[in-house]
Amino acid sequence: MRLFALILAFAFAAPLRAEDADTLVTPDHRLAPDDPAWIELAAGLRDKPGITADFTEQRRFAFKKTPTVLKGEARVSAERGLSLHYLEPEAQTVIIDAQGLLLRTAAGDTIPPADPASAAANAALLHVLRLELRPLAEIFELYGVRTGAAWTIALVPRAADLRRTLGRISVEGDGAAVRRIEFRRSATQRVEILVEPPRSVAAFTADELRRFFR
Repeated sequence: MRLFALILAFAFAAPLRAEDADTLVTPDHRLAPDDPAWIELAAGLRDKPGITADFTEQRRFAFKKTPTVLKGEARVSAERGLSLHYLEPEAQTVIIDAQGLLLRTAAGDTIPPADPASAAANAALLHVLRLELRPLAEIFELYGVRTGAAWTIALVPRAADLRRTLGRISVEGDGAAVRRIEFRRSATQRVEILVEPPRSVAAFTADELRRFFR
């Protein structure tokens, strides 16, 4: 089942509203990949051996008045990538790492067919979770703002075809924790992942690595 592929086709604190995101994407907020302040922030993110947090995902579609809501556990590993373990409405795990996308269910592991938008979004998630701005700048125009410990980054694809299929990615954080991720193709087509404060920042056990990563 290609649930996360569906997310990417439409394309972790206080949510960034649509009008705020539009205000962020301006020349005044262009972000240089070698900005010292953001490099320092990135070092804090990468210092965490493992992060586990609960999340809620809302998928909004033009043909539905109410969003589809899913809940689960997010795990971030500096070495293994991102793991989203969905608990509701059905148990399954989406793994995004250097090898790409993997869907794990009770029936086994599945690798969805690759496409440019999914590949770009997968790479963006891995890089943005570590605030690796230089590789992100190769594919996206970067915009960012910081207010104390709070920060927001908006990623706008440079290629026109990728802008049409993927839309814009917005990521918000509080210090060394990512709190919100949004894939926004339009005002009525977007996916929003809200991440609770980390409940663990310890290294993952061998069993967790086996169950939630590859």
